[in-house]
Amino acid sequence: MWMKPEEILLANALWVTEQSNTFFALQRRKGHGTKGLSSVLVGTLDSVFDSKPAPYRILHRTPLSEVSYVVATSLSREEIFQNWTWIEENLLETLKSFDSEDEATEFVCCKIRSLVAQREVTLPEVDQDNAQFRVNANRFTTVFNLPPQEKLVNYYSCSFWKGKLPQQGWLYLSMQHLAFHSFLFGQTTRLLLRWTDITTLERSNNFLFPETIMVASRQKKHYFSMFTNIVETFALMEQLANLAMRQLISEETFEADEQLSRKLSRNAPKKLPLLKRDLDARAQSEAYRTTFRLPLDERLDGSMECCLWTPYNKHTVRGKLYLSPNYICFESRVKNLVCLVIPLRLLQVTEKVDSHHSLSNALLFTTRNKVNFLFAQVEGRDFLIEKISELLAKIPQPKEIPCPEDDSTSLASSNSSASWEPESSLAARFELPRSPEAQEAETKKEKLWEEHFTEYGRGMCTYRTSSAQELVLAGIPDSLRGELWMLYSGAIHELETHPGYYRRAVSESLGKRNVTSDEIERDLHRSLPEHPAFQSPQGIGALRRLLNAYAWRNPAIGYCQAMNIVASVLLLYASEEEAFWLLVALCERLLPDYYNTKVVGALIDQGVLEDLAKDHIPELYSKLDSLGVLSMISLSWFLTIFLSVIPFESAVNIVDCFFYDGAKVVFQVALAVLEANQERLMSCKDDGEAMMVLCDYLENVHNPQAAVCSRSASTTPSKVTVEISTLVYESYSKYGFLTSSMIEKLRLKHRLSVVQGLQDTSVKNVLRSLSLDPRISALLTPEELSDLVALIREQQLSQHSWGTGPPGVAPPNIDSGAPYGEQLFHLDMDQFLSFLGAMGPWSQGEHPRRLGVRLFRMADADCDGWVSLADFCRILAMSSRGDMDDRLRLLYGAHLVVCQPGDVEDPQRDSADDTPEQESTEVATEAEEYFSSLEETTSVDQVLSSASSGAQGPQQQQLQQRMELLDTVLQRVRDCDSVFSSTSLSSSYGSSGDPSRCSSKPPDMTLPDMNQKQFVQMWQSVYNLFVGHPEEQDFYHALACTGTELLQMGALNHEAKPKQQDDLLRQQSAGDGTQQMEGPRDNGGATASASSTMWDQHWCISFQQFRACMHKEEVLVHFFDAKTAVSAALEGLRSSRFRQRTSSTPPLTGPVRV
Repeated sequence: MWMKPEEILLANALWVTEQSNTFFALQRRKGHGTKGLSSVLVGTLDSVFDSKPAPYRILHRTPLSEVSYVVATSLSREEIFQNWTWIEENLLETLKSFDSEDEATEFVCCKIRSLVAQREVTLPEVDQDNAQFRVNANRFTTVFNLPPQEKLVNYYSCSFWKGKLPQQGWLYLSMQHLAFHSFLFGQTTRLLLRWTDITTLERSNNFLFPETIMVASRQKKHYFSMFTNIVETFALMEQLANLAMRQLISEETFEADEQLSRKLSRNAPKKLPLLKRDLDARAQSEAYRTTFRLPLDERLDGSMECCLWTPYNKHTVRGKLYLSPNYICFESRVKNLVCLVIPLRLLQVTEKVDSHHSLSNALLFTTRNKVNFLFAQVEGRDFLIEKISELLAKIPQPKEIPCPEDDSTSLASSNSSASWEPESSLAARFELPRSPEAQEAETKKEKLWEEHFTEYGRGMCTYRTSSAQELVLAGIPDSLRGELWMLYSGAIHELETHPGYYRRAVSESLGKRNVTSDEIERDLHRSLPEHPAFQSPQGIGALRRLLNAYAWRNPAIGYCQAMNIVASVLLLYASEEEAFWLLVALCERLLPDYYNTKVVGALIDQGVLEDLAKDHIPELYSKLDSLGVLSMISLSWFLTIFLSVIPFESAVNIVDCFFYDGAKVVFQVALAVLEANQERLMSCKDDGEAMMVLCDYLENVHNPQAAVCSRSASTTPSKVTVEISTLVYESYSKYGFLTSSMIEKLRLKHRLSVVQGLQDTSVKNVLRSLSLDPRISALLTPEELSDLVALIREQQLSQHSWGTGPPGVAPPNIDSGAPYGEQLFHLDMDQFLSFLGAMGPWSQGEHPRRLGVRLFRMADADCDGWVSLADFCRILAMSSRGDMDDRLRLLYGAHLVVCQPGDVEDPQRDSADDTPEQESTEVATEAEEYFSSLEETTSVDQVLSSASSGAQGPQQQQLQQRMELLDTVLQRVRDCDSVFSSTSLSSSYGSSGDPSRCSSKPPDMTLPDMNQKQFVQMWQSVYNLFVGHPEEQDFYHALACTGTELLQMGALNHEAKPKQQDDLLRQQSAGDGTQQMEGPRDNGGATASASSTMWDQHWCISFQQFRACMHKEEVLVHFFDAKTAVSAALEGLRSSRFRQRTSSTPPLTGPVRV
């Protein structure tokens, strides 16, 4: 590629000139593509030092000058010679006409710069990295044979400890892999690890391994040291591993910010790779959102140092101003001194202030409420004003989200949505008795908060100082609790920007019956049953609407245990709509990944608590760890924020602190509770006794200033009680040093192990389910199943990460109760064909894809474009290890289902010679002619749309018939075609999730008859199996005899058919010719259409006849009885998984016969 001319003095050092003329020279790097001492030395220099130039370059030089200019570089010989040809054709003749060499050099430099500028205009944003980085990125994908979709983030010089000796080289960090490459004096060291396989990342500094990063996978530990910047390297490794784990949890993919390179910015680190800048920006945005409790879609635009004028004490506070598309925020340099959030939608005036004598470069913000905020010493004030003007122009005005007036799908929903009104805070409506002392204390707290509002402001733009924290620790009064929860959690921002959203969510969800709504109904009356609000229809109705609305908003979470307890407390102190947005903030920002089927976030925080206990109360930790208590208490404590273990009127004080300070509060309180009971816990002999100690303590935590329910009087007088305020103050005084960043670092550490553990558990569950299927376990060994699942999982992770999935195919339909990670164990068509072709016996011959597509369509019984792992394993087992009858059953069944248009077309069909040889029989010629005249049929999408709409018609019956056909084909039968009435494991472990597959009624396990068109197509597939076989002519002779006999049988069969069936077939052939599923037998509805008039409508054969004829030819029996070495095929597939650079699917290596 062309590059801006760079001046060099030594033109021939470490370079070899391959072509030259008067003004230019084409050179190759010494050692590139050759062997010998020079190649080893130059390769070692390029590996150790960050030179790594492109192996080819073009220099501009003149005869009298010692200075040369690099004008083009390339990684490939073809590209550099294209540039050389262009120079010869377009520049040489022109350069000869110049009188001086300086004029020629100036002309060349100007021409090359124009070519570079033209290329940069057309270059995609994601490719605008510097040339040196692109060279290293290409070297990375070349050395490790990775596809171009694998994007390099950055690379670092370091040493890899191979045994007891360090190997100097380069550590490459990409979006999906950690890789190391070293080339020293002819010795090459390579290491490639997927982030999803890494279980531990640790940075250590000891005598043996100074400044070392340890990376542990499931198999081995690896050590890297001698970094030039270990802090940056380890931070990037943590971030990439964290992204990989989150992708495993949520199945989301990474999408680069294409606008990053176009953003207006000052002092941006342009030398960093674009992807590295994107990741840094994401990390900064995440920290920004956490600090100021902003919505998840808010991205930091930039920050700058400045001072804030604080009117409450008439001082200026040094800190940093942050700007994002919707907010201006400020945080003091001194932690917790002052914090400020100003929504841009409230900003009315932004103006410079130059008249103030003590404040330079001042900027004044005025909100619509006439509140002024003064910033001084703003670096780049004009630039900041320009950015704010740009962002203000893009802010949309919040619009009311309309509710659907008529929901025709649910009468109950439409009636309910018209009659309900959102409730206000239930605590004010169902007021509990309060003692005079408690009432006095409540009034005093309200007065203190009013004074605080007067001094620091009220609402979203209040000055958040340490005095607010002191008031929160004392407990927020009930009358202000909802307002302050909304403010400190950040839920107020989403409430203000989404007017009408909650009404829409309720209208869409209320009255709909599904699994989630049933679970919600079951738990409604278990939510704070002691409070009168939830003994009334008003409270129960509000809780029902709230939980159903959130399940509609976030179907990935839906409803989880413990959400009802938290939501009921939110409804007590906030209005119904406010409680909804508080629940959104809790589930999606403050406690991420807590509320799902596997409570991943709670399991991660359980590990964090264990680490904190080990560091700060080591003796007690050792005791509790031996009893296994910490794993028993953490889930119930964290999931409900102590609301389920402490009387709620006391636990709400912990919730106050939680919304103010974040998740670190639950760890502080947990450590304080454990330390307060240390003496009693150390004397416990078993886990039951330890649990009783903790339960007694927590049940006797009381709040003398709160209104109490009747249940709260259960505090035992003889027990030692503790006030909630004392517990909160103790937690802050002893463990207040914990910060959100500390918690997040520990979460990252345990996220790796927890997610990997869940993934391993999912794989074990899948393997256990496969081993329970006798049709699989009898033919495939446990080791083969384990290797197969591992390869499929790795392949699908790569495909998901690189975004190379099948276009236009929706994710598989999986039941909400399916195991975590089960969607990794479904195969689309490309994956099915790839793995079956690599390990199955039918990848040889001509057009093997056609038969594979037919097998896929047969296995895809519910027509969703996916095949379950269980069905794939059954097909693989039967085709590679089954007996002859198993394989004939697969062949027969695969041709009873019509493929979609274009499925069986081979891309090489037009170019290949498809004419049969002269020695082929007449049957083969006829089969080829008939096969080439296949007619198009109805698309599966039409069948699916009919089935999903609930229509009771022929198409839905065809889906049912396809499912029954699949169950019939995959049954292993040796003696007869009737199959035992055992429940198919595909009903238990399949992907369809259709109730019809789980019917207790045994289906008719006799295969339908095959019509003439289907037979010709099947016979063409059989012929294709033997193309190129050493015994091809013997097979053709056997097939000719067998085919002739079957054609005669089919012609005789229709004579025995009753006249009624003749009439029925005649009506079907005269009807809709595009119907997908029909057949000549009454129970043969799963067969394909035979609407063409060229086919004999009465011709048919049965599977028994087909099997009997095939068994007569010994050569055919020997072929279909041959077994395939699946283990050897798996080993070959594993060793070549990265061999195809441009494809993420495994290569078709072919089977190994034994």
